[in-house]
Amino acid sequence: MQALPHPHLPTQASEGSVLRARAMQGYLLELRSALSRYRPIPSIHLMVLGQEDWNARARNPYGFAFQRTSPSGGLFVFLPARYPERLLWRLREVLLPAAKQDGLPGKLEEFLDLNLGHEYAHAVAVAWGLRTRVRWVDEFLANYLWLLALWQTNPDFFKLARAWGHTLTHLTPSDPQLGSYERKKPGVSDQLWFQGQFTSLAAELVGKHQDRLLLGLLEAAPLKRSTVHKVLVGLEPSFKRWFAEFSPKKQRLSPLEEQSVGWESLGQES
Repeated sequence: MQALPHPHLPTQASEGSVLRARAMQGYLLELRSALSRYRPIPSIHLMVLGQEDWNARARNPYGFAFQRTSPSGGLFVFLPARYPERLLWRLREVLLPAAKQDGLPGKLEEFLDLNLGHEYAHAVAVAWGLRTRVRWVDEFLANYLWLLALWQTNPDFFKLARAWGHTLTHLTPSDPQLGSYERKKPGVSDQLWFQGQFTSLAAELVGKHQDRLLLGLLEAAPLKRSTVHKVLVGLEPSFKRWFAEFSPKKQRLSPLEEQSVGWESLGQES
């Protein structure tokens, strides 16, 4: 293991992955430069690990980046030193129906690297009191913070993330209801479709209103599970229409009833 010291993003890299770790450290520091204008961000540790080092430090399957908060409150983001071929083949298979529309916006490896910013945004949300433990809310807010930072620092990456989000919406979910996302563990295709919806909405809000939603959320923080739905609608009335699109036709269920899995759990499908 090699350390890449930094006051805001201390990084550890497995042997042979130092150059990759430096590049990803730089990418996340760009995001931090945008988000830290709104509120201080504590140090977030980046771990770029080979499989052996990964298995010694994490239970998550090797391949998907994820965010973790330690019992002591430390914030960590894990990224594999390389993506296993089995993961890439599996994603190609799942994304084939979406790719038939207009093709994919880029390489899968680049897509997965880009989404490290989503995991970093999860850590920022924890630090700012924006994590609610309502899984779809937490996933959406991570996408919103990530897209807002990209919009301010790297317009090309913002467009790429938006394009990937649009592509994922071409998948066909088995149950397109926020309530189902909260109550049960969706399959990989369903999770990607929901992420496409969250990314597309985040990009739309950033494009129309820039940071207006974030400023309101920070005023309301810490967010609470019992009231976050009302807070979101109060800050952005279009959420009411968006919620309705995901509600069952006969009986609208609160999307805040249960917890479910997030982006980082995709790799746990067998």
